[in-house]
Amino acid sequence: MEKDSEFEVVPFFWIVWDQKYLVLAISLICGVIATIYALTATPMYRAQIVVTQARDNSMGGAGSLMGQLGGLASMAGLDLGANGENPERPAVLRSRGLVDAFIKRYSLAPVINRNTKQPTSDWWAVESFRSRVLDIHEEKLKSTTTITIDWGDPVVAARWANDFVGLANELLRARAIQESTRNLEYLNKQLPQTPLVEIQQAIYRLIEAETKSLMVAHGRAEYAFTIVDPAVVPEFRVSPRRTLMVVSALFAGGFLGSLVAWARKNMRRRPSIATS
Repeated sequence: MEKDSEFEVVPFFWIVWDQKYLVLAISLICGVIATIYALTATPMYRAQIVVTQARDNSMGGAGSLMGQLGGLASMAGLDLGANGENPERPAVLRSRGLVDAFIKRYSLAPVINRNTKQPTSDWWAVESFRSRVLDIHEEKLKSTTTITIDWGDPVVAARWANDFVGLANELLRARAIQESTRNLEYLNKQLPQTPLVEIQQAIYRLIEAETKSLMVAHGRAEYAFTIVDPAVVPEFRVSPRRTLMVVSALFAGGFLGSLVAWARKNMRRRPSIATS
C-alpha cells in the first residue's frame, strides 16, 4: 500500500508532462470562458461619500441648559437631545426605512430590479439595494462614516451617494422640526397652568432651548450629517477585474487539467492490473 501511494504521488509531474497538451487545452478553455465572461460582464463603478455627525457648536450654552433641565424635560416627556452627536444617527443610515424612502423618492424599483429575476416591487428593490448596491462603513476612531454605492453607471453612482446622504439629512431634519414643534406646543400649554414662578422660569428656559433647536433645524441643510468628502464620478471600474479573472482561470484550468490527466492515467492502468 505504501508503495502504491508513493507511486501515485511521485510521478504526478511526469504524468502531467506526458499529457501536457490535454492540460494545456483545458487551461485554455477555462481562460477563454473567463475572457468571454470578463468582456461581457457589466462593469461596476464605485462612488464613495464620507460624512461625520453634525455638531452645533453655537449652542454650547443651550447644551448646558439642556443638561441642567434634563430632569424636568424627562418628567414632561420631552426629548431635548436633538442637537450635538447622536448615537442613533448612524443607525438611521443603515435602516431599511431610509433605503425604502430613497427607492420611493426616486422611483428606483424598476431600475434596481431590471437585471434580476425578482418581481419589480419596492420590497425586492430595497433588499437588492442593501445587499448589492449600498455599503456603509463606520470609522469610530475617526468619527466618520463612508457610504459606498456600486453601480454600472458612474454618474448615477455618484449622484445616488450624494442624494442618499441628502435624504438622510432631510428626514432627520423633518423629524427634529416635528419634535421641537410638538415640545413647544406642550410647553406653551403648560406655562399658564403653572403657578410657581420657579417652574415657570424653568419652562421659559426649556422653550428657549427648543426654539434654538427649531431654528437650527430650519436653517441648516446638513442637519444630521456633515459631508467631509462628497462623492465624485469614478473613472475606474471596480469589477470585473478582467486580467485577474483570466489569469486565475488559466491557473485553475491548469490544475483541473492536471487532475484529469492523473485520473486518465489511473483509469488506463486499472484494466491491465485486473487482467494480470
